[in-house]
Amino acid sequence: MNNTIVLLFARIFEKGIMFLFFILLVQTFGKGELGEFSYYYSIIAIIFIFIDVGGELYQVKEFSKKENLQIFNTIFVLKTVIYLFFLSLMVLFNSNIYIIILFSSYYLYSIILIFRSSLYNHQNYILDAKYVIMEKSIFLIIILFNLMTLQELLVVYLAFLLSRSIYLLVLFNKFYKLKYVINFKKLFNPEFAKQYLFNSWSYILNSLLVVVFVQIDIIMLKHMGVSFEDIGLYSVAIRMYVIPIIFSDVLFSQYYPKVAKYIHNNENALLKKLILRVQHINIFFSVYFTIFTVLFANEIVYYGFGEAFSESSKMLILLSIIVVFRFSMNTYTALLSSSNLNHIRLYTSIVCVVLNIGLNYLLIPKYGVYGAIFATIVTEFAFVLLYKISSFKIIFTNYITIKEVLALSISLTIIYLAVLYEVSLINRVIIFSLLLLSLIINFKTIKHQLNFKEL
Repeated sequence: MNNTIVLLFARIFEKGIMFLFFILLVQTFGKGELGEFSYYYSIIAIIFIFIDVGGELYQVKEFSKKENLQIFNTIFVLKTVIYLFFLSLMVLFNSNIYIIILFSSYYLYSIILIFRSSLYNHQNYILDAKYVIMEKSIFLIIILFNLMTLQELLVVYLAFLLSRSIYLLVLFNKFYKLKYVINFKKLFNPEFAKQYLFNSWSYILNSLLVVVFVQIDIIMLKHMGVSFEDIGLYSVAIRMYVIPIIFSDVLFSQYYPKVAKYIHNNENALLKKLILRVQHINIFFSVYFTIFTVLFANEIVYYGFGEAFSESSKMLILLSIIVVFRFSMNTYTALLSSSNLNHIRLYTSIVCVVLNIGLNYLLIPKYGVYGAIFATIVTEFAFVLLYKISSFKIIFTNYITIKEVLALSISLTIIYLAVLYEVSLINRVIIFSLLLLSLIINFKTIKHQLNFKEL
């Protein structure tokens, strides 16, 4: 439970700083610059997948089998070589300094993720949380200093690079030595490198497809004639609906290593018990977070970004149903990623990306950003449905439960009512108070459910 609270605080702090960053970016430079940043970010997010070589899921899985300095160093060298290759292409063919700076900052993040995977493997969540808070604090200080003095857009992009450089230097000082880089020939394992690269293809392609699915709408909106201002409105809604998913990601980081261990050791009874518990927790919290998002979407957007972004709150209300899908999908992502059936995730992602691109192509020209919203909701639902069916190859849990039907029904009803009717703030506060009261009443039960060590 302590790990959950600490990690949750760190992730809320991290997302809170980014939320504040978007507010400051809009207020200083305008909606257009936010839209432009989102467009650059979408491009980098896709290229980042190749640098990350399978990402955190793959690293945790490998570390759960065996972890030593040679394995750590080999992954580090692989990521660096791939980064330098892409960087040379960017310098040759793209003169946009903002994209190059953002790209370099995400290379540093990929190295940070190696350290993070090791910390998660040893369940050292508190130390990771401390470093995350430190990095985001440095990032915010640079942004605030820039906005109060220079007000240079270039420094906004450099803030990502500088804060992550300091973060990485701290990690190097504590866990890594310069001599490991100098003696990389001794610490580099060519056989492991070949095996790691060969086995990473399904993780890379799956992550690429997922990121393409998440980011392609912004790229398509830009290339279909939608202005950076409208993309900025859409970006606010997109950035905000993922905030409640922080809790799901925090839970995932705690039960995923256990899922990987149970699958590796063929402990099916413990695995099923863990998955059923996770299912219950995800359904419970996803409904709460969805309702909260719907209830206060207008206030969050208005006080954060101003009246000019009122359209973003309508988009956010519609997108809030994805919270339910994402909570559930993480459960089945854990099963598929930690097994030998990760290729199933790949096939599922291909289907969903094709579906998403097709829907965007048909709907964006007619409905603009709302067409992209509808395409995103339909594809997210398809994702979780296909992931759940695919996970039955590892362990059967259930087709669909009454709780899942209720969660979806309640969430859709709340969204429908919020879109059609304007509920007064007083009524919304009353509803929220009742939800909060139910959480307090069920606190002991929730605390027990979150205790994954008890398994």
